[in-house]
Amino acid sequence: MLTHFKKIWRLFYESIGVKIVTRAVYDMTVMPMKLIFEESFQYFGPLSECSAGGRPILTPDYLATHTVGVPGTRDVIWNPLYDAAAYPSAGQLLFTFFSNQLGQGTSSAPGAGAVAKSLFDTNLQINNQMTSGNEFYAIGSESLFYPGVSNAALPLGVLPGREGLSTTAGIFANDVWSVGNGGLKTLTVGTDRKYINDGPLFMFPPTTRMALASALSNAISTSASGVAVEVTYAAWSGEPYTLVPIYIQSNQSFQLTVTFAALIPTPSTQIGRLMERLRGYLIRQAT
Repeated sequence: MLTHFKKIWRLFYESIGVKIVTRAVYDMTVMPMKLIFEESFQYFGPLSECSAGGRPILTPDYLATHTVGVPGTRDVIWNPLYDAAAYPSAGQLLFTFFSNQLGQGTSSAPGAGAVAKSLFDTNLQINNQMTSGNEFYAIGSESLFYPGVSNAALPLGVLPGREGLSTTAGIFANDVWSVGNGGLKTLTVGTDRKYINDGPLFMFPPTTRMALASALSNAISTSASGVAVEVTYAAWSGEPYTLVPIYIQSNQSFQLTVTFAALIPTPSTQIGRLMERLRGYLIRQAT
């Protein structure tokens, strides 16, 4: 029955086509209204079945709205703000993000060494605000935790795939679990106006993560202490944390902090890396 129904609709589309009107101008001073100009596209056959989710029809007027570098206009691009900090193995009560711009603070990028922050750590041009001519439209927040990642020499201290003493089994997942159980995130814009005051960090899952279809753990008793062969990965997961949009103006102060009620050490005893991302759009002057 369903197949027969689809065939009928296919014949219907092919016979009449589908007309998509992108712009129409009417003279409304007379009755009935008179069509002055219409910009449209008409499709027949299989093309008439294309859904709205396909490639958009790019008209000259639409393209003009995205022209780069036109004086007096503004660019709007997808450009989340991010900042990263080292997570000490003993834990820390307060983390302050977006307070060190490029060239300040200390990098936590893997293997970068004890150098100033670069684009591997943050994309903020000035502490706690957007530079003149730039604005930010925030729509979401996410927290990313990387066990065993530090600016010290590589390789990393904790890896999803490990082979070693059985006492190290599960340390990747244990670090993610332990840190995620704590942390109160607070986003303040302007004069003490809080737009995020929520936690723990489990509530702010990353929107992208490494995919792993399976995990394997096997104890091999080849010595008194035993050896573990393990492939395991964990990440905070769930619905992305969305915000009622916040339009941060040029030179308007904002601050993001993560506080802990008590020190939460990493079970691996290794240093980690905590990164904060404000998802949203950068609005900037074109020239």
